[in-house]
Amino acid sequence: MPPNTPDDTSSLERLRQKLYAPQAPENFPAPTLSQTPAPPLPAEEGWAPPASPQFKKKPRVSWAAIFLGVAAVFFILAVAGAAYFLVFGGRSVSTDRITILADGPTSISSGDEVTILVSLENRNPVTIMSTSLTAEFPDTTRSSDNEELPFTHYEDIVGDIVSGESGTRSIRARIFGSEGERVVVPIRFEYRIEGSNAVFVKEAEYEVQITSSPISIRAEAVSEAAVGQPLTFAVTVRSNAKEPIENVAVFAQYPFGFTARRGEGPVFPVGTLAPGEERTVTVTGTLTGENNDERVFRFTGGIRRGEETSVLAVSYSTALASVTLAKPFLSASLSLNRDTSNTPVIEAGSAVQSIVSWVNTLATPVLDGQVSVKLSGAALDTSSVSAYGGFYRSSDTTIIYSRETESGLGNLAPGATGSGTFSFRTKPAASLVSMKNPTIIATISVAGRRVGESNVPENISSSVTRTIKIGTDLALAAKSLYSTGAFKNTGPWPPVADQETTYTIDLSLTNTVNSVADTVVSGVLPSYVRYVGVSSPADGSVSYNAATRTVTWRAGEIPAGTGFAIAARTAAFQVALLPSASQRGTSPILMSSVKVTGTDRFTQKALSLTRSEITTQTLSDPSYVQGKGEVR
Repeated sequence: MPPNTPDDTSSLERLRQKLYAPQAPENFPAPTLSQTPAPPLPAEEGWAPPASPQFKKKPRVSWAAIFLGVAAVFFILAVAGAAYFLVFGGRSVSTDRITILADGPTSISSGDEVTILVSLENRNPVTIMSTSLTAEFPDTTRSSDNEELPFTHYEDIVGDIVSGESGTRSIRARIFGSEGERVVVPIRFEYRIEGSNAVFVKEAEYEVQITSSPISIRAEAVSEAAVGQPLTFAVTVRSNAKEPIENVAVFAQYPFGFTARRGEGPVFPVGTLAPGEERTVTVTGTLTGENNDERVFRFTGGIRRGEETSVLAVSYSTALASVTLAKPFLSASLSLNRDTSNTPVIEAGSAVQSIVSWVNTLATPVLDGQVSVKLSGAALDTSSVSAYGGFYRSSDTTIIYSRETESGLGNLAPGATGSGTFSFRTKPAASLVSMKNPTIIATISVAGRRVGESNVPENISSSVTRTIKIGTDLALAAKSLYSTGAFKNTGPWPPVADQETTYTIDLSLTNTVNSVADTVVSGVLPSYVRYVGVSSPADGSVSYNAATRTVTWRAGEIPAGTGFAIAARTAAFQVALLPSASQRGTSPILMSSVKVTGTDRFTQKALSLTRSEITTQTLSDPSYVQGKGEVR
């Protein structure tokens, strides 16, 4: 640069030129740092180097912003999907598009055959396949083809059902239940669609009400019972069916604290019930518990599958009986011909010796005690009542024991006992033939006074009832005939040794006041007597067992009044006698061990009668004369 030319170069630029000059001057002064700020430089009019570029930092995106963005995208997709489903959803598959209709009767009688028509409609846009229809029935349901077979589960394949079409199945079953019971049958339908392994399930129910039952049952007992005293229930079963019902039984369910009489229950056989027939069974036992406790007994009538089973195969009807426990203050008991049960059985026309006993069970004395026994019932012969140690009031057939007749009743100490006796007779069988289930009712009432906890005398009383059943009189007449009877007999008469003679054995049954069930007459033939093989009636009721040489007549049901109001039940069969020379002068036995068995339907008492053997003495034959019954 020429001298005296103004230097426009800045000090900084001059410094740069000196630093990068090829040879620096030797006298270059060392730079000094000054604390004084440099004066502002005047703006250069000439060239200046370009400013170095400045880069901006890229802003960072937060996680919250990312989350909000993803949520927004999801929301948009969800809205789009919902819109697609609303617009194009008609092609989806759903169980809501399957309709199940179970059509059948809404009310039935127990044991009726029920037909349930199940309709399945497919409103899905595709065909459903691999279908399965199932229904579950109660345990008491039976097959419509065989009542012995349980029918608790139904399953069937309906087949493929295309869109818009239906499939149907018919289910038949016999539904049993108690009167008034509501039976619900769950129905389940399973299916699949093509291209999917998922199993779709649709469920429905069929409901039916049991309006009536072929068997009705009722239970009768006292509403209040003393702790530890015998308690008896009279359970009556009635047939409402139009056909006989076999293997009828009563199943008893006892509450806590009840002990049944040894050998009784819980299943009480009734047998075969004819249409409209009633039969009563008795349940006896004792109750334990606290005063005022209530016990509920349940009795169910139904059918047993076999005689040895202890449960009911089919339950028809149920009866409940409630008993409240009470502490007796004066316990009384009745003995009839030494029978102390609650339902004793006596024969028609028989005399009955009775003892009524009492005991004070309180911890305090009972004053002015009185014990009375009132007898009632159409079977009672009122003129035959006699009291010993008591007073018989004939106006109301009541025997009374009080302090006037028994001094101990004036002040009965705690634990003290007493007794009185009386007797009576029942009417004869001929007078009871027209009566159904004849009985005599004995009502025992006790009363007295005691001093209460507040030292105030209070009157106390209680009563108990005993039902005396009149048993039937089943009789068998057995005789031999030759010249008359159901069959024509051959051979010499009187019989001759070593020559065969045939005889007719005639049997006749009569019965008085109660029907007899399962009646069987049997007898044994000696070795010299042959069963010919003809019998009357020819219905198979008369049979012969060659191994035991026993002839059996299964007479079955013998109604009350047989031989009186209605004709006697009879049967006959023919036998052949081949007497030996050693039997000359005797009347050989044609049938021995003659007996009849059965069950009194009213008293439930087993009957067994034995008759004398039948011989060649044909005394009932109109052509019989002396000597015709002996072998010559």
